[in-house]
Amino acid sequence: MKKLVLSLALISAIFTSCSSDDDNGTTEPTVPATGELRGNITTNTTLNAGTVYTLIGSTYVKPGVTLTIPAGTRIEADAENEEVAFLAVEKGAKIIAQGTAENPIVFTSNSASPEPQDWGGLVICGNAVTNLGVNVQAEVTGLTYGGTNPADNSGVYSHIVIEYSGNIITGESEFNGMTFYAVGSGTTVDNILVSQGSDDGFEWFGGSVNATNLAAIGCQDDSFDWTEGWNGTVTNLYSDQSSALQYSADSRGIEADNNQNNPTLTPVSNPTLTNVTLIGRNKADVPKEAGIWLRRGTFAKITNVHISNFKGTASSGYGINFDGTDSTAFFTANPLANVTINNVTALTNLAAGVGYNATTTATGAGAGAAHATWMSWMNL
Repeated sequence: MKKLVLSLALISAIFTSCSSDDDNGTTEPTVPATGELRGNITTNTTLNAGTVYTLIGSTYVKPGVTLTIPAGTRIEADAENEEVAFLAVEKGAKIIAQGTAENPIVFTSNSASPEPQDWGGLVICGNAVTNLGVNVQAEVTGLTYGGTNPADNSGVYSHIVIEYSGNIITGESEFNGMTFYAVGSGTTVDNILVSQGSDDGFEWFGGSVNATNLAAIGCQDDSFDWTEGWNGTVTNLYSDQSSALQYSADSRGIEADNNQNNPTLTPVSNPTLTNVTLIGRNKADVPKEAGIWLRRGTFAKITNVHISNFKGTASSGYGINFDGTDSTAFFTANPLANVTINNVTALTNLAAGVGYNATTTATGAGAGAAHATWMSWMNL
């Protein structure tokens, strides 16, 4: 494993030709003079779809600035640099990344033999609401997030591939493929693939951002993870962990919390998920595995779910695990609707049928365990 170290001093020290101290987004967008992205982006900047960009170290889109990434752009993170590469959107900044099915935007590694942990990932910090308050420090990047505007807008993210992300910072902190820190509902998110990441595919820390068509393939920890009062709506979520090169001891299709230290802290996590497919590793040695793990006070409205191949050890391998008094009480009264569970060690840790309404015909993300038609552009 490469030893990569974050240096927060680089936040203000490194600049490229696409950055300028005396221009905070007040002029026409510039195009970088080189194929490198690094340091602080302090002026409105538009990339060139015909240039392969190298993402080097800590890279920040600063408040008031918009980074535009055209369809078909390829950004390769420098996997050999001492400092881990990542791209972060600060509070008040935006990325407009509108790929298409024919020309998606690709974030990947520049290694000749790419692998998970080659770089960090895409981190978005917003001014929406989290139950930790305002100006909370993110567990990675050192940035702050959280405010009072549920409709905050951090840009557009469409038809994007994120590969080989998830670099480890400490034993408790890792990058995800795509992380939403208090991102608001004014942000557009659709058609995103996170592939072969070493941590989670997607994670939400509070906020109210919505999304459609999210896929996590081969991620080594959780595919979808939320905490701190996230209240967004997502339609079409697909996860297949079976191709992961390694796996964590507690990998889940969905890992859902409200707050680790206070499960009743408000606003309570209560997202709405419709059309969900979660496929596990089909291995009997994963200690704490589950298709869905609902814990630490989270609520949710979850409908049309296909879960399969979560085996795990005798004390796990649940299709759905309801954990803690508050979450268990909520889902007992508000069960998951239209759920099919196949090939798991145990359907649930509760009595049969409690917490979800079973069926044999749930289509999940669109085609049960098979890839849905909306995934065709991903070329899986």
